[in-house]
Amino acid sequence: MTTLLILLAAAVASAPMSQPATRAEVAAQRAAVEQRFAREKAECEQRFAVSPCLEDLRKRRQDALAPLTRHEHELAAEERRARAAAQKQRVTERELAAAQDEGQRRERLLVAPPPLPPSTPASHATRARSPEEAERRRRQAADKAEADAAKRRERAQEREQRMQQRIAEHEARQKNRSKPPAAPLPLPGASAASAAR
Repeated sequence: MTTLLILLAAAVASAPMSQPATRAEVAAQRAAVEQRFAREKAECEQRFAVSPCLEDLRKRRQDALAPLTRHEHELAAEERRARAAAQKQRVTERELAAAQDEGQRRERLLVAPPPLPPSTPASHATRARSPEEAERRRRQAADKAEADAAKRRERAQEREQRMQQRIAEHEARQKNRSKPPAAPLPLPGASAASAAR
């Protein structure tokens, strides 16, 4: 009986399957193959020589699933090509719409150009400076730069004084510590010399 089942399974596995059209059909065929081989595996496990039977079963299962796997890959590739074509179509449509919008915008600009900004009155126009005015402004800029530099130096001195004060306070706290500082560690060579004695 089991020999008949094995021969029948081999004939079914070697028979050309009709190519499924969808992933659902491929999944259904895969489930049928898996179910059939699960039954055969249970039969193999009832035998005395389990390993050779299971090895033969694995090979036949792999041979039966190979066309389904290939077809799944083909379906996936076909789906990817369809998605890529749809994306390309969407991009083309967007570019066409953008080109049409740009053309319409240009037509509107040609028909009615945008209003120009109001011209500045002559009173607001930049006037030519006299040499005295230029010298006065240069002196003001130099005085301002000198004042800013003096402020920066003053702030730097204040920061330096605060830093010195903090250092002095820290040193005073260190001197007032109740615990004496730890003894230094011995030199590496000294410990080796004392061990050798």
